[in-house]
Amino acid sequence: MNYSEQLKKQLQFLESSCEGYDAGRKDEAIRIATVLRILFHQTSRSTSLLTHLQAPYVKLLSTCERIPPGRTFWPNLTVIKISPVIRMAEFSPKLDTARTKTFVSFGKWWRYEKVYLIGNLDLNRRELELSAAHTDGGAHVAHALDPQYEDLLNGAGAKMTLNLPEGDEDIPFKYGHLAALRQMGYEVLNSYRLPFVSFMDCVKQWRTVDAGFPDSCMMI
Repeated sequence: MNYSEQLKKQLQFLESSCEGYDAGRKDEAIRIATVLRILFHQTSRSTSLLTHLQAPYVKLLSTCERIPPGRTFWPNLTVIKISPVIRMAEFSPKLDTARTKTFVSFGKWWRYEKVYLIGNLDLNRRELELSAAHTDGGAHVAHALDPQYEDLLNGAGAKMTLNLPEGDEDIPFKYGHLAALRQMGYEVLNSYRLPFVSFMDCVKQWRTVDAGFPDSCMMI
C-alpha cells in the first residue's frame, strides 16, 4: 500500500470535513474524529497511519494553553459564545484566534495535553477522539456513550441562566465535543504545508526523537 497517498487522502478528507463544519454542519466533527483515529490511534489491534509511515515522532501544532493551577473550568481548544436574545449558548473552535501556537511532540499532543477541564471532566485529545469515533457514529455506533463523553455532550454542567419574568431558564452549553474536534482538525491541517507533496520529505527528517520540525514543513 502507498501510505503517502493514504496520508494525502486522509488529509483531504479532514480538510473537507473542516470546511463542512464551518459551513454549519456540526456533525462533520465526528468525521474529523474518524480521520484522527486513522492517522494516530495505535493499539495492539490497530496500526495508525503514522506508524505505517515510520514517523512516530512528528511534531504537531498545539493551541492548548497551560491550565492555571486551581482551575476547574478550562475549555482549552474552544471559546464560548452566548446570546440571551436567541437563547444561544455554545462552544466554538478557536481556529486562528488561539493565543497559543506551539509545535509539540506527537506523544504530548495526543496523550498529555488537556483539551478540556470542566468540573470532574478531564480529557485529552486521544480520549476525545476515541469516544467520538467509537460511540457517536464515527467508526462505530455504540448502545451507550462513554460517561465522560456523554457529560461533555450535555454541556458538562456549563450553562447560561436567563432571569425571566416567568422564572429562571437554564440553557446548557452545546457543541463542546464537536468544537474541540474541529480545533484538532485545524491543528493537524496547519502542521503540514499544503499541497501534501512535500510531506514525505518532512517525514524523512522525523525518524529520530531529537529531530526538529523542519521550517520548510511548517505553516505559520
